[in-house]
Amino acid sequence: MSAGAKLLLNHWIYQWLLACAPSDSYIRMLMFYVFICTGTHLADTHAAIVGLVTCNKYTLLSYNNAPFLSQSIRKFWGCRYNQLVGSVLKESVFEPTRRLLHSSTIAVLTTFTLSGLLHAHVAVAVFGASSPVSAFTFFFLQGIACCVENLCSLTLPKPIGIVTTHIFLLLTAPLYIGLFTRAGPAFFALNPPPLFGGKWIPQLPLPNFSPK
Repeated sequence: MSAGAKLLLNHWIYQWLLACAPSDSYIRMLMFYVFICTGTHLADTHAAIVGLVTCNKYTLLSYNNAPFLSQSIRKFWGCRYNQLVGSVLKESVFEPTRRLLHSSTIAVLTTFTLSGLLHAHVAVAVFGASSPVSAFTFFFLQGIACCVENLCSLTLPKPIGIVTTHIFLLLTAPLYIGLFTRAGPAFFALNPPPLFGGKWIPQLPLPNFSPK
């Protein structure tokens, strides 16, 4: 998807999030997922400029790599979603642990445990969550799913793999993404996406539904 299309879609969903009441509905979580994935439009533009100026001699690591096409949980977290943080965790936690203990399973669980602890801190410090358990559980479950996939060695047809991957993500999303969808308009008003409010950016009409 081009940076321009991402920009329009990202701002459209942002205005919808501002207009809707907070909720744990799966529609709202799905919309927030798209909002996150399209929020990389500025990074995409930077990457394109760097490639153009240097004649592709240098490139920037993309934040995302079409996460919607993930055929497994391992591919979603390992090489498609949030590649910047993923590469840091891989180099600083996963690879050293795997070399030390000679176990990919332990390395995966260690990496997701650390990620869960970091996000649990965010849940309490930023959102004022009464307990960090839900946020931690979300990421620990992702680690378990990655280990199960690795042990099963089952390759599903591409469409089925994409659907099952996103069903699992959507079912577990309330544990962490719910922090954002329950935050409501006040949170989003204080955290606008890049370039929001620019007079030169076309405004798409808002959808007329607001899930409860």
